[in-house]
Parts: sequence; structure tokens; C-alpha cells
Amino acid sequence: LNSGEYSDLREKLSAPIRNARNIVIHQSLSDQFLEAFREQVGLNPVYILPPEHADLEPCIGCMQSTANIKLQKLCDEPNTGDCIQCYCRPMWCLECMSKWFASRQNQNEPQTWLSSKSPCPTCRSKFCILDVCRVNR
Repeated sequence: LNSGEYSDLREKLSAPIRNARNIVIHQSLSDQFLEAFREQVGLNPVYILPPEHADLEPCIGCMQSTANIKLQKLCDEPNTGDCIQCYCRPMWCLECMSKWFASRQNQNEPQTWLSSKSPCPTCRSKFCILDVCRVNR
């Protein structure tokens, strides 16, 4: 199995993949970034969805997963830094948001991706990885 196709296969299967011989599957640079992005978001504070917004819609990026990401300016004080508070409701899943963020980075400087910024895919408010929060109902 080509390592570039491994992540596509993993997304399509509902059961875990076991590596019986402990074969090392080298991830592509973008797969490594997406994994690091997910890990960092897991460390960020959780956004508690207000009761009046209890229904989450499908992600507008993939239409397969439930939207579970909210952008909140948490990296700095409200009126400092480059990041801007995003007022969009949760419309994106973690996978799509991580791919969006990666696609907006300088592809020739992958060492700067985690510390870089991206515009919100909906309102274009600038955010960093510290501003990406999972939604909790």
C-alpha cells in the first residue's frame, strides 16, 4: 500500500487498522501537519455550545461529518495581535478546518505552518491554531 493512499484508506474504514508486523508507514508532510494540528486543537479549550444553538449542522466542507469546530480568539487579549475574533457559528469539522489551514500556508516553509495564521473560511477573520476549539454540547 502506498503511504500516500494510507490516509485515504483509513478515512474510509470504520474499523481500526492493525499493523501486525509493526511496519513503519511514513506519512506525507501534510499528513504529519494534520496530525499535529489535531493534537494541538485537542489541547485547546473547548467551546460550550449555547442551548439555543443545540443543533449542529453537517460540515460545509465535506457534508459528511458534523460541524464541530468554533474559532475563538484565545491566543491574545481581545484587541492585541493579528488574530481577530470570529463570530461565525460552528460550520466546519476538524478535518476540513485542518486542511483549510494547511492550504493557506506557504508550501515552501512547512516549519512555520503551526505558528502561522489563516483566514476563517467563512468570514475571513484571521486566526491561529490556538484559536481553534472543539465544540461541546
